[in-house]
Amino acid sequence: MKILNVAIPTPFREDESLNVAGFEPIVAYHMQHGIESLLVSGSTGEQHSMSVGERLQIIEYFNQHPFAGVELIFGVAAIRTRDAVRLVKSLESSVFAAIMIGFPPYIRPTQQQAVAYVEELLGHTSKQVILYNNPGRTGFDLLPESLHTLISRHQNIVGYKEAGDLQRHLPLEDPGDFIRFAAGDVNLAGNFTLNGCNGLSSVAGNIYPQAVREATLRLSQGEQPEAGIEALVERVISGHALINIKRHYNNLGFATGVCRAPIA
Repeated sequence: MKILNVAIPTPFREDESLNVAGFEPIVAYHMQHGIESLLVSGSTGEQHSMSVGERLQIIEYFNQHPFAGVELIFGVAAIRTRDAVRLVKSLESSVFAAIMIGFPPYIRPTQQQAVAYVEELLGHTSKQVILYNNPGRTGFDLLPESLHTLISRHQNIVGYKEAGDLQRHLPLEDPGDFIRFAAGDVNLAGNFTLNGCNGLSSVAGNIYPQAVREATLRLSQGEQPEAGIEALVERVISGHALINIKRHYNNLGFATGVCRAPIA
């Protein structure tokens, strides 16, 4: 498992229909810039705007276009467990090296229900798994105790992406090779030096792949990143990050298209 992945957007046409062929130049762009791991169908990929059928189309596209030399991670989350199970089953024989499991949005499960949800999905895969906690988007916040219950029971949980309070996890010890991913690039240096992160799931890497790659490498070696990385991150997230990212790719001549409304 790589310590840096870039969460890429999902290409759509002007009518908001899925354009799987649009992934090819995006993946090639990152490989040319030294990015070794990509997250497909995450929050940046507008996962929750897509049907299960559309996400299955994406999995099939990558199966037919393996892109040797890059680690592929697929984001799975759904309100209904059976929908998430369908995706996980499809991923088991796919080219994706790992699955990022997010928690169901909006319905706010209990801790016990969330643990049961993850364990149901884990029962259908032997892939490496990253858990993704994003309380600001989902309304659910996984407690450190629940996380460590899951880690202790399932050895294929190899990472955790946290968009909530990072410091609450500091008193608990992770397994030796476990990767705690910062969810995005804001406070990048502080997340490594103060908040216990040793990995990054990047959004800004879409526009500044080399700068983000270099900053992550330096931080992983206990060094400070080059001055100016915060300004680059601010450029990406100013206004709406996804709009800025798709504009960037479209300006490069990639057929990345629009964001689905109401993001416009």
